[in-house]
Amino acid sequence: MQQWLNQHSFVVAAVAAIMILAAILLRDSIRSGDLLALGALCLGLALAYALLGPGKSTEREISAIRSQIGRGQPILLEFQSPF
Repeated sequence: MQQWLNQHSFVVAAVAAIMILAAILLRDSIRSGDLLALGALCLGLALAYALLGPGKSTEREISAIRSQIGRGQPILLEFQSPF
């Protein structure tokens, strides 16, 4: 569960933000300004996820990676999660 939450924390936070804003704005009645604010939040979060979301790896071939390792020089391997 912790790993799933770690990898999907942006989505969880976005859903929570939308639900909190909807609860605050729609508690009395539905107005056009309230719907506009919710729509702007959804659009902003979708845009943020599209721009800041996980990308594809730059190296796909294992042989290319292995050929770069161990050429007589010390190397630093850095492992990154795509999330």
